[in-house]
This record gives sequence, C-alpha cells and structure tokens, in this order.
Amino acid sequence: MRALTKSQYFFKLHPLMVPAGWKVKENHLYQKPIRDPRHTLFILENESCGQMVQVEYAGELKYVIRMLNADQTLVSEDSDAPYEQLVDRLEDMIRASGGARNLLRLRIPAGWTVVHHSLTDTNPDELAPDSKAWLSDFKRDLLKLRHDEKRLLLDVEWYPECSPAGHYALKLIKNGNWNSPLEDMLCIHPKELAYEINAVLKKTCEHQYVEETGA
Repeated sequence: MRALTKSQYFFKLHPLMVPAGWKVKENHLYQKPIRDPRHTLFILENESCGQMVQVEYAGELKYVIRMLNADQTLVSEDSDAPYEQLVDRLEDMIRASGGARNLLRLRIPAGWTVVHHSLTDTNPDELAPDSKAWLSDFKRDLLKLRHDEKRLLLDVEWYPECSPAGHYALKLIKNGNWNSPLEDMLCIHPKELAYEINAVLKKTCEHQYVEETGA
C-alpha cells in the first residue's frame, strides 16, 4: 500500500464525536475502509481514570471495539462490528462513560486531547432571537483541544456569550502565548467553522507550525 501524505491522512480520517477528557493516542480510522497492515486502528485514553477505548481490525470488514480499565482488564467489548455501523457503535461505547449526544463530529489526529467540547452544529442563522438554544449551544467556551508534545492549544469561543449578535472566535495558541496566536479568525456559520478547524488541524499534521516557529 502506498504511504499516505500528511494531508491525505488527515482528510481520510472519519469525523468522530469525542467528549472532553479523552486523548487520541492513535487514529487510523478512515471514512472508507482501506487496506492497512495495522491491527489496532484507533486508541482513546481517558486522562482522569486511565480507561482506554480501542478499535481493532478483525478482517473481512469486521471490527472489534473494546473498553479497558487502566490495568488492561476488559470493561466491555463489541465484536464483529460491520464497517457501516462502526462509528455509531464506537461513539456509543465512548458515551457510556459520560458525554453529550449532539456534539459536532471532528477529525482529530493522534496526539490531541479534548479538554472541553460543547460545540454543536446548530446554525445560528436559523435561530430566533429568543430561542433557548442561545443559552445551551452558544456559551463562551465551546471547544479546547490540547497537543502537549507540540505545545499547542486550539480554542473556540462564541462571543459575546449567548448573544444572537455574536460570532465564533478560533485561536491557535503556542506555549500559552495568548498575546500572539498562530491563528486568529472569526466566523458565524458552523460549516465555515468546521472548515477552519480542519484547516488548522491539517497544518499541525504537516508540522507547519513547528517549522514556522522553529520549535
């Protein structure tokens, strides 16, 4: 199999609903099944309790999903999951330990930890000014992803908080320097926001920020 470029790898990743507290240790879970010599395709680790969720390829487009305790004892297992049901079953197992059911699905490469995630695909253009969704879906802090090795933090807020006159604010911070973000952009539509999040995460896969900052 021809090796994927960093850009190809990112855009082949399957968007997933990953709640706060989980670190993506390994991710080769693609939107379409491809031939890959790896047996273990996906690993999540819970930072607070050490539990892990793993996806393994069992052959013939069947997959095994396991949740393990920190000591590697088995918590639950879903065997022989067909590819077309894999993501739904995987998300169900992740949510069994807690997490909302309507989070925006994201392509998250290996190395990123979901610190906070309350971002949904609710379109602010379609909401009435008195809609309750402004209070539930457009709070100040919406998304925080952290990459410890690269010392990066991706932050998404809605500002002003809960306001129909607000906008999404996306920043990429290195070394905790909020005064000089590597990326700083505003947008209103969730599709535009998803595009910008993808663009930033793709650049991190390509090591662009490492090269630009000399770190």
